[in-house]
Amino acid sequence: MSSTPAPTTTRITSVDLFLILLVTCSWGLNYPIMKFVVTQYPPSSFRALTFILGACVLGLYARTRGEPLWVPPHERWTTLRLSIPNMVMWHAGLVYGITLLNSGRAAIIGYTMPVWALLASVLLYRNPLTWRAMLGVLCSLTATVLLGIDEMSHFAGQPLGLLFTFGAAISWGIGNAMMKHTRLSISSIALTFWSLAAGAVCFSVMALAFEFDAWHWPNLMQWLAIVYGGVFTFAVSYVAWFRVARKLTPVASGLSIMLVPVIGLLGGNFFLGETIALTDWLALGFILSAMAIVLVPGRPAKPAAD
Repeated sequence: MSSTPAPTTTRITSVDLFLILLVTCSWGLNYPIMKFVVTQYPPSSFRALTFILGACVLGLYARTRGEPLWVPPHERWTTLRLSIPNMVMWHAGLVYGITLLNSGRAAIIGYTMPVWALLASVLLYRNPLTWRAMLGVLCSLTATVLLGIDEMSHFAGQPLGLLFTFGAAISWGIGNAMMKHTRLSISSIALTFWSLAAGAVCFSVMALAFEFDAWHWPNLMQWLAIVYGGVFTFAVSYVAWFRVARKLTPVASGLSIMLVPVIGLLGGNFFLGETIALTDWLALGFILSAMAIVLVPGRPAKPAAD
């Protein structure tokens, strides 16, 4: 894997804006939908089915458009390395975390990702560590501690769910940093397809290993959620996200997802009747502050006087 950053541009076209809106709405609503399903259906089996469906839909789309999915031999290991944190580990932590948390809290913790992406760039690629990064980390940890204390203060609290989701966010952050510092000749569609295929294999193995006795045929509502996850959350939105993440700067691509936890929090309240506590609003405020701190560029340094 090359450590040379992929080329980026700050110019946002109307197509990019549409894709950003699509990703924001699709991923935000995915949290209450996922929570609805995993309360009644084995989580690894649910995720395996969405990955399989997403890969099939995307593969069919690529075939009809004549889009090559072939990966050069020297890029196959790199493609797999990108898929593990961005797809497998992120979704494993998230789907098990959301079985223990309400969907709004899972969304809030999940979107600490830009902060961990920044730290991963510092640790893995020697990017400079700034005061903005340290303040962003502090805000993210404050939000996590707030939710953790609130979870532990209730008899039915689930701090383990926070740990699962927190680990998922760190994994996605590492994967996002890897994405921005990797050159690949394959298209976003090909990268998404093989990432989904890797997720399908991993979650199918997990489902067979841990949920064989619990597996059953999904009912209608569960199939609708699986279709939504496979087609919109994966096949459509990931292609859009990888296009944005690879084309735009970290600032533009990161800011594009700032409303996802807001939609996740409000969606859980509206569709599932989840209570939004003051702690949730405070944590959301800290997370949005952290994202803004690490993503909004500072003033350029003034040139030194002669």
